[in-house]
Amino acid sequence: MNSLSDAARSNTENAIGSLERVSMRRRKTIHVLFLGSMDHASMVHDVLLDGPNFRLTVKTDYRELWSIQKGESIQVVILHNTLNLIELEDSSRYIRQRWPHARILIIRREEGSLEDALYDERVAPVAAPEVLLTTIDRLTGGWHERVSGEVEM
Repeated sequence: MNSLSDAARSNTENAIGSLERVSMRRRKTIHVLFLGSMDHASMVHDVLLDGPNFRLTVKTDYRELWSIQKGESIQVVILHNTLNLIELEDSSRYIRQRWPHARILIIRREEGSLEDALYDERVAPVAAPEVLLTTIDRLTGGWHERVSGEVEM
């Protein structure tokens, strides 16, 4: 027969276990920064709804990158083809400097329009949502390992 103190201890242990799981989920939240038009940001938002633990920040002007708080951790930056080539290059260079571990995904059709070192992956603007989500998952796979020391499945 369980005593009241056993039940209280069990409930406390369950609550602590739940808090640890919630804390782990928070730590593994992937912060995605989208830079481009608001119309395309809603498409990225909808894609991220199908993936676990994403947080999306949207900036419509590349100069807004400088307004992001210093301590903000960003794992993936998506640059849309609504940026002109100069904005794309300036943004990529700034991102590489400010968030050196962030992965940069460009949604753009043209190859060779930007140095390879300035981005990690490129998908076409007409890519299916599943392709975009799979690409983001692939880019963030290493981040999960670096942060948690475990392989995220």
